Amino acid sequence: MKWIVSLVLLSTLSWAAPTLAAPQTEVINLNYSLAEQVLPALTPMLRDDERASAYGNQLIVRAEPARLAEIRELLQQLDRRPAKLLISVANTGDNVTHEQGYQVNGRVSSGPVDIVVGQPGQGNQARVIRRQTRGADDSIRQISANEGYPVLIQSGQSVPLTSTTTDIYGRVVQQTEYRDVTQGFYATVRLNGDIATISLSANHDRLNRSDSRLIDVQQTDTVVTARLGEWITVGGLDDSSAGQSSDIGRRISTRGQHQYSVRLMVERLE
Repeated sequence: MKWIVSLVLLSTLSWAAPTLAAPQTEVINLNYSLAEQVLPALTPMLRDDERASAYGNQLIVRAEPARLAEIRELLQQLDRRPAKLLISVANTGDNVTHEQGYQVNGRVSSGPVDIVVGQPGQGNQARVIRRQTRGADDSIRQISANEGYPVLIQSGQSVPLTSTTTDIYGRVVQQTEYRDVTQGFYATVRLNGDIATISLSANHDRLNRSDSRLIDVQQTDTVVTARLGEWITVGGLDDSSAGQSSDIGRRISTRGQHQYSVRLMVERLE
C-alpha cells in the first residue's frame, strides 16, 4: 500500500514540476529612453524575488518568463518617443535716468578778493540742467530640445577685472583676473498633454553701464507650468535709485529706474 502511495506522489510531482518555471535573466533594449530614467518607475512594480538594473539604454531584468512578458509590455508604455520642443526665453530690460538741477560759472570781484564759482569761461554763465537718458537691453534665445532632457544655451565673454590691494609692506599691488560675463539658460521640460512643466535656470549678466569694473548679475531659478505656445512671465525686477549732489553754485539731483523681466514659451515642433 505504501508503494502505491509513493508512486502516485512521484507521478503528481513529475507532472507539476514543469509548471514551476525558473527565473531567467534578460537584457531589454530601450529605443528612446536611458535605462536609468525608466528604472525608478519600474522598480516599485517588481516582486521581492525580481531584480532590475540599468546599463546605458539597456535594462537587465531577472524574473520568471511570464513576468518578463509583463515587464516588456510595461516598458513599451514607458519607453515612448520624446516630443520635439522649441524653448524660447526672452529678457527685457529698460533703464531710465533723469537728471535735473542748475550750475553757475562765474567770477565775482569784491575789492582784493575774487570769488570763483565753477569753471568760468567768457563772462558769468548760469544754466539749468534737465537731462533724460534711456537704454534698452532686450534679447531672446531659442533652442530645440527633447522632452525630459536638459538643454543649455549660453553666450558671453571673458572680461579682465583689475583689483588694487596693499601688501604687508604698504606697497600697492594690482591684480587682473578674467571673469565670465554670460547670458543664457538651462532648462528641462516635461509634458502632460498640452501643459508643460519647466525647470528653468536663467542668467543675464552684463557690465555695469557706469563702471566697467562692476558686473551686474541677474539670476532666475524656478519651476513653472505653462500651456504650449503661450508666453508667461517667470521673473521680474523693478529697481529705482535717487541721488543728490550740491556745491557752491551747483545743485544736481538724479533719479533712475531699472525694470527687467524674464518670459518663457515652449512650443511643440511636431
